[in-house]
This record gives sequence, C-alpha cells and structure tokens, in this order.
Amino acid sequence: ARIGDVAIINTGANVDHDCSIGNGVHIAPGSTLCGSVSVGDGSFICAGATIIPNLVLGKNVIVGAGSTVLSNLENDVTAVGSPARIVLSKN
Repeated sequence: ARIGDVAIINTGANVDHDCSIGNGVHIAPGSTLCGSVSVGDGSFICAGATIIPNLVLGKNVIVGAGSTVLSNLENDVTAVGSPARIVLSKN
C-alpha cells in the first residue's frame, strides 16, 4: 500500500494490498478498502464503509457511513448507501 502525506487511517480500518491512499485522506474506524483501491487526495471514507477491489475514487470524494462502493467515483462527489449512489456532485 502507498499512503500519502497527512493521511489518517483510524482504528479498526482495513487497507488491503496494493491500495493507494492520497494526501490528506481520512479513513474512519471500521472501514475496509479491499485490494488495489485508489483514493484521491482530500477524500473522506466514513465509518464502516466498504470499497470493493480495483476501484478508483477521485479527489475530494465522501463515502457515507456504512456504504458499499461498487463502482468508480469521479472527483468531488458524495456517495451513500449500499450499494452507494451519488447524492451530491460539485461537477
């Protein structure tokens, strides 16, 4: 795994093999990033979220608590639910 500057990986969070965590990313307690997940700078993965393998999350993405992300997310979006759906986009 590659972890950027000023990134926070909280207690009980799992970051699996070959993940790339950008600068200033916050991964909350109980979250799981399965293998080969890429998280862009400034993103926030809320408590208990799960990101399935081989996904790319853009910059400044917010994933809501308990959400399950099943597809790539573009920059500047908020996604919630299981499966996660975009509820806010700054694009």
